Amino acid sequence: MHGTYEANMTMHSADVIFAVGVRFDDRTTNNLAKYCPNATVLHIDIDPTSISKTVNADIPVVGDARLVLEQMLEMLAQDAPSQPRDDIRDWWQQIEIWRARQCLKYDAESESIKPQAVIETLWRLTKGDAYVTSDVGQHQMFAALYYPFDKPRRWINSGGLGTMGFGLPAALGVKMALPKEMVVCVTGDGSIQMNIQELSTALQYELPVLVLNLNNRYLGMVKQWQDMIYSGRHFSVLYAIVAGFCAPGGGLWPCRTSD
Repeated sequence: MHGTYEANMTMHSADVIFAVGVRFDDRTTNNLAKYCPNATVLHIDIDPTSISKTVNADIPVVGDARLVLEQMLEMLAQDAPSQPRDDIRDWWQQIEIWRARQCLKYDAESESIKPQAVIETLWRLTKGDAYVTSDVGQHQMFAALYYPFDKPRRWINSGGLGTMGFGLPAALGVKMALPKEMVVCVTGDGSIQMNIQELSTALQYELPVLVLNLNNRYLGMVKQWQDMIYSGRHFSVLYAIVAGFCAPGGGLWPCRTSD
């Protein structure tokens, strides 16, 4: 669900995890009994309550990340021998095998429109120069993976906080700060309804943003979790067919595409 196949397999197969200021959130760890089973975990965090809260730290270090890392670098420079690249050649070869699976590849000839194709088309039409906000869900993952952000501060989202409804008001804030820039909100049919009233704010303050709604009639990420972890026992994830979230006129211009 998150990240690429090669990155996830590298984490799963690692013998050492050097975690700096991370929370080991359940959105990334999933089943703790299967999470990085062979790894020794070194966890650095300034908050002692975060250490071993979710994943047990074999080597816990409480402190400011910058100061701890500076001290570690000094110790390594003094004591640690240089590591010959030959010792990790097999490891890099294995990572390349995982990368060769091309996990982001998809069937572009599908009869139904693919969310991956939508995001790639958005990138092409905006020439990669848009400021992109997102809500929370599968659309957030698609935007992160298929819109190649190669400029700083162009990807605005709430990360792992799970704040559905963030995307539209965030887009309006970006547009107000940068009125001459292209601003796009990538959202889903669940998230957009959390703060859909902000469309009136966009009209009131004349903030023209593009709202791209990937509508699959589900809370897609919640359904995916229920399929993966709870044997497909679905609860509160299906939406009825909605003809449109807003009517044309008054400065709003909705359009729909299905192929």
